[in-house]
Amino acid sequence: MKCPYCGSVCAADALYCPNCKQPLPTAQEAGEAVRRAPKEKRTPLQKAMLILFAVAFAVGLFIGIVKLTSWIRNYQLTRLYTRGAYTPTVSTVQMEDLRSGHAIIFYGKDGDQVYLPELDRSLSISGGVARMEVADSDWFDANVNDVEYADITLSPMLISETGTKTELPAFNFQIEVPESPLSVTTPAEQRTTVVTGVYPLVLNVVPGSTVFVNGEDVTKSVDRSGLLSTYVGVKPIGDNIITLIVRTPKHRECRRELVIFRQHYDINLELDTTVADVSSARTMAVTGTTEPGAMISVDTDYIPESLSVDATTGRFSFISRFTTYGENIIRFRASMPGKQDAVVSFAVNYKPSLAEMSGRAWAMDYEQLRVLFENWRFQSFACKGQIIDAFTDDNGARCLVMDVGETERQLIILENQSSDANPTLGRRYLAYAYVDGQMMYQSQYYPKLIALYLDVN
Repeated sequence: MKCPYCGSVCAADALYCPNCKQPLPTAQEAGEAVRRAPKEKRTPLQKAMLILFAVAFAVGLFIGIVKLTSWIRNYQLTRLYTRGAYTPTVSTVQMEDLRSGHAIIFYGKDGDQVYLPELDRSLSISGGVARMEVADSDWFDANVNDVEYADITLSPMLISETGTKTELPAFNFQIEVPESPLSVTTPAEQRTTVVTGVYPLVLNVVPGSTVFVNGEDVTKSVDRSGLLSTYVGVKPIGDNIITLIVRTPKHRECRRELVIFRQHYDINLELDTTVADVSSARTMAVTGTTEPGAMISVDTDYIPESLSVDATTGRFSFISRFTTYGENIIRFRASMPGKQDAVVSFAVNYKPSLAEMSGRAWAMDYEQLRVLFENWRFQSFACKGQIIDAFTDDNGARCLVMDVGETERQLIILENQSSDANPTLGRRYLAYAYVDGQMMYQSQYYPKLIALYLDVN
């Protein structure tokens, strides 16, 4: 063994160098020294390669984390938009111009946007909702004769406030070819009974539609808003069939039949079209024409001295009187020897003026009203109190619950026929109303009145 200090040769078991007297390492320490031989220094190129490898590893790890985070986010969004809280809904709606359509509603976070590439349209989410309405006809071309329906696929994209874009699951729905819109205002029912030779026909269509009435093209009479107001002839033959045909671009043809019934009599008897079915006065003039030589008699209340008949022309007139508020029936007949009487009967809605009704109204006597509601039917009352509830009855009439009590709860039911369609709950009102009977509210019966006038008290 050599001395590590002076290089002299020493015995293997020597503890000190015989030359320099320095302690010699043992065999174990010598082996460890050999194993701890100094490492070689890395070159600059090696160091640069190591740095590049470390940077590449860090970048790869960062990209992996970003992709994993994005995948988790997209997966969570996909679940929300397929079977979660954000699943879009599709429902049928009627557009303002009468066309049928569908409302597509998306849900999400305020500030985000939903882009629909098929429509090239973006929707902003506000209040957690983004809503869009599309007319059904917009999905079809001009020629729909050989088409039954359209299969619609929408592939929305969610754009977050930060600009992140996420493709949402596509969804499908089916739309049938829509029918040309037609809304008939007059007559209100599909079958109507009349007593006049002409009858008003009022209907609405989509502007630009072609309209036929009994085969006659009346499109020129339709105004810019799609309103058609005209008259149709009604013969005294029983059922008069009025056929309406509407053709709107990108829609199926609409065909509808109305039945206007006019009784056939042996004696011609016709009411003038100027005779109204609503009156604000207690009397109303009734005029018309019958066959020359026929006699006119009135079955309902009227002013006897007002009846006149021209034997030459058949023109007649009389003044009818109304005994009740609301609907009053006027009935009269024409008679000739050897012929069956011709009878005309029609209803007139009597709504008195505010001055007249308030002048004839009684002060509220709640206890007597609850007992004598049948005897006091059509009697008007001044009803003062707070509106505590509102509801719609089985016939679609809007009803109000008013508390007219001063020291204790006293409820009446008002069928609201006033101009104020939506009075404010909790406010006090003055209503002029007439007795109509009684009505159940919350398992109890209360007096029911028809309110013709309603104002804040």
